[in-house]
Order: sequence, then structure tokens, then C-alpha cells
Amino acid sequence: MPRITRRHPRTGCLLAAAMLTAGLSVTGTVGTASADPVRTCPERYILAVDGTRGFATLDSIDPDSPLAKISARYRGPGTVVEHIRYPAVVVPMPGTGSHDDGDGIADDGAIAYDRSKQIGHQRLRQTITVRHSTCPDADLVVLGYSQGASIAGDVLAEIAADGSVPPERISGILYSDPRDTSGVETLFPGPVLPGVTLDGARDEFGRIPVERICIEGDAVCDGRTPADGKNWLRESVRGYLELHTKYPDYHP
Repeated sequence: MPRITRRHPRTGCLLAAAMLTAGLSVTGTVGTASADPVRTCPERYILAVDGTRGFATLDSIDPDSPLAKISARYRGPGTVVEHIRYPAVVVPMPGTGSHDDGDGIADDGAIAYDRSKQIGHQRLRQTITVRHSTCPDADLVVLGYSQGASIAGDVLAEIAADGSVPPERISGILYSDPRDTSGVETLFPGPVLPGVTLDGARDEFGRIPVERICIEGDAVCDGRTPADGKNWLRESVRGYLELHTKYPDYHP
């Protein structure tokens, strides 16, 4: 599939923002992550970062999200599943769910994609630091979906670079990563709207094993551009609507 590396038209950038905005939030009978130490160490932690929230939820914690269904399959003896709470928005929306977390963030609806990702990044990184320092022999498995995959991938790349967690103790699975090779953040890099910046491609993960799962045609991780023909926009929208929430039932 041909790709172009030049800056794409504003239509493409707005499409990318629209897809990220419309992404349903992702989470199950979900436990949220905290930075409090645990007394008994499990064999592994599943740290899940869900996608852009829906209108019915206050933030990323959504029992009906795709990643909630995926992460629920890991539950069992010796495993703790936690979901990272963060605003999970693209454009400003009221009720970010961040006002009660002691981080000085005003719940005034002014948070957009850049700040949402920054908060998710900080909270995931803090949780990893605390869990690893408290239980250094426990495995950490980081799951991310959509906006959450962008956050999780960034944190995993950062840890791969600084070596703060041994690669044999941490791994990741990214579902519909917008920063994948053909993801919307990669194809349409740059500012889109105030507070909404698509970061482009991401550094690799070094020795940390990371699996990227992308349904072909899901425009969040496998997008189309004008170089793919005159119907690129219609194909992208159709692929997004038909495929983006199918990951719990997808078997690559």
C-alpha cells in the first residue's frame, strides 16, 4: 500500500481527530490503578490503558469497553488487573473524571487530547514504578487500546530507553495503536486543533517484547491517505466504523 511522507491536507488531520474523538472508551468490572503499595505480590500485573471515552462515562473507566473485555480474560490466581484512570478525551468535554485525583487538574472541560495523553502517561508510568519497586519479581503486562495504545506505547518506548524496568519483567500488547506504521498519528502528524497534536511515528521498544494488533482497514491503526485513491476518505470512515471496536473478538 503506497504511503506519502509529506504533510497531508487538513481534511486528513480533521478526519484523524474525528476518529480519535469518536472512539468508544475501553474497560470491565474494572479496578482502577492507584500508586499505593501492595502487601502481597502477585505473579503478574495487567495494566490496561483504555481508549477515548464514550459520552456515558466520566473518563477512561468503562465496563463495556473493548479493553475491559480483553483484560477480563487475564483474571485468575496470581494475576492483578488494573485500569489506568485518565480523562480519555480528544476534544474538550465536561466531566473529565480527573478532579478528584489530587493532581491539580481542574474539571472544567478544557482538557483535550494532548493533556489527556500526558495525564495517562504520568499515571501509567507512576503505577509501573510503584508496582515494580514494590514487587520487583512480578511481571508487568501493559495493554493499550486506541488512545490508550498511544499512551502505553509511549511509556514502553520510554522505559526501553531508560532501562528502569528490566525487559524480562515488562511486555506490552497494543490494540489499534494510532502511532503504528499506518496509524492516524503517523500518517497525519502535527497540530490539528488547539490542544490536539498528532505525534507521528514512535521509536521502537528495544528489548521489551511488544505486540501490535491492528485489524486491516481499521483507520486508527491502518489508515488511508489521498495517495490511496479518490475514495480514501470514505474507506477510512467505513473501516473505522466497522472494525475499530471488534478487537475482543479478533483473532490474528
